Amino acid sequence: MAGVLSCLAGACSAAAIIGGGSYMHAAVQVPALPAGWMDADGWELSWVSATERSQPVLALPGETVHLLLPRLDEAALLCSARFGSSRSLPFGALWPLDRDVDGTVRIDATGGYAAELAATFYRSGSAACLLDMRRFVAETVARLTDPWDVDPVGLATIAADRSFSVGYLSQPPMVDVPIDGLNRALSPDGPWSLAAIPDDSGRASVRVACGRVRRWFGGGYVLAVGVSASGLASWTLGAADSGMLMEKVLPEPSILVTEASPR
Repeated sequence: MAGVLSCLAGACSAAAIIGGGSYMHAAVQVPALPAGWMDADGWELSWVSATERSQPVLALPGETVHLLLPRLDEAALLCSARFGSSRSLPFGALWPLDRDVDGTVRIDATGGYAAELAATFYRSGSAACLLDMRRFVAETVARLTDPWDVDPVGLATIAADRSFSVGYLSQPPMVDVPIDGLNRALSPDGPWSLAAIPDDSGRASVRVACGRVRRWFGGGYVLAVGVSASGLASWTLGAADSGMLMEKVLPEPSILVTEASPR
């Protein structure tokens, strides 16, 4: 781990020289893995500002990682759990807004949702997020059972038009989607979702918001479930590194793919 951190520090230092930027050392504490993510390999942490993106660095659950962060610019810290080649939705934090009085930045689940929204602004070249982020986080937790039921990228687009209101944080309709062909429990992509746990026949049920695609991981498999805005559900079950194994559009029967197809 020390070697990985040294590489990241070197990369950030080079970026500071090439880009003429100014950086400061910051302690970033990543959380323990949620109970439903015990199959995860650990965390992958990175940051994005309006002008730069860091290389990812690996971190162990509960570890404090020392990063070089922009001294003058805002940045979104994104921290995803690693499931082999797959990544969860991010935990995260906002820099420098979420820096504690002791100088430490503490990564958490709600911060990941806010950081994904902020990162949308920074990736587009905006130097600032166009929302009161402390209020946004408070309203998100109060109004949504699972913040990821509402697409944060879509909210950023609305905010960019100066038309955002808390009314956009309304819980969308949910659909229970039956899944078959599972031979083990799968971990959800977000910390508020439930695991996909099959019965003895390999059947499970997951809940997905209309207009969203969610994923579940485990044992080298990825389950992707999508529900249209009108409530039509479809899903694929595949091996993370070799393509699709099974596809289903409800209420049509499953289609077993005998040869792996491209992801």
